[in-house]
Amino acid sequence: MPSPEEPALFSLAGKVAVVTGAASGIGLATARRFAAAGATVVLSDINDATDEASDLGADFLAVDVSEEDSVASLVASVVEAHGRLDVMVNNAGVLLTAKGIDADSTDDVRRMIDVNLFGVLFGMRHASRAMGPGGAIVNTASMAGIVGFPGLSAYGASKWGVVGLTRHAAVELGPLGIRANCVCPTGVATPMVGSDLDHWAVRSQVLAHQHTDRLATVDDVAAAIHYLASDDASMVNGHALWVDGGLGAGMSIEMIEAAVGGSIRDGTAIIE
Repeated sequence: MPSPEEPALFSLAGKVAVVTGAASGIGLATARRFAAAGATVVLSDINDATDEASDLGADFLAVDVSEEDSVASLVASVVEAHGRLDVMVNNAGVLLTAKGIDADSTDDVRRMIDVNLFGVLFGMRHASRAMGPGGAIVNTASMAGIVGFPGLSAYGASKWGVVGLTRHAAVELGPLGIRANCVCPTGVATPMVGSDLDHWAVRSQVLAHQHTDRLATVDDVAAAIHYLASDDASMVNGHALWVDGGLGAGMSIEMIEAAVGGSIRDGTAIIE
């Protein structure tokens, strides 16, 4: 335990934090961590999270992040109620289709861009206007915004945009004392990654490429977001933090062995 003179690691005491997409999954896990770390937390989502917020002694405000006026109203309401905004987690996102360039519904693609990319843009824009020096913005991107996966072209494009927006925001907002970072999770066991065939294919791809034998948990990702939001990360800006089980490090042994036949590890692989 820290002594009375030493602040707790990753403390958020005295900070006001907003988490979008907080009704479930990564957003809810992040809100729980923030509350435990001493923050005043506002949960926001297009779905009702009143009960979840009440359990944390937090507030809930409904928001549709694809609508800029809704995001602007969210930020204004938080500042009016709490007098400040210190941390903005732009986490709300959707995965509506994973069929690929030739088969994805155009309406689904537009909705993913509206929520996943414009939602982050609106969140950064209005949060940064309300923040002072020491403010922190953390966006939820994806490893699909770093490397390509079959079928995830539209989702990946939206998340690739989040990584780019984050880096540009760091350049623009850094002189104001506001940091902007993002997390890039591998496949995460959330309600969004459901049991239908498309999402099963996504999970299978992730497990085949990474070097751990499970999907990430929401708490794995929330821990990374918590770090980036805290003052302990005060020199981390414009960073895309991979929470990926080693996926980005290179092809898995299993993938190589499946391609060439035999085992690399015992020398029986056949490479022609």
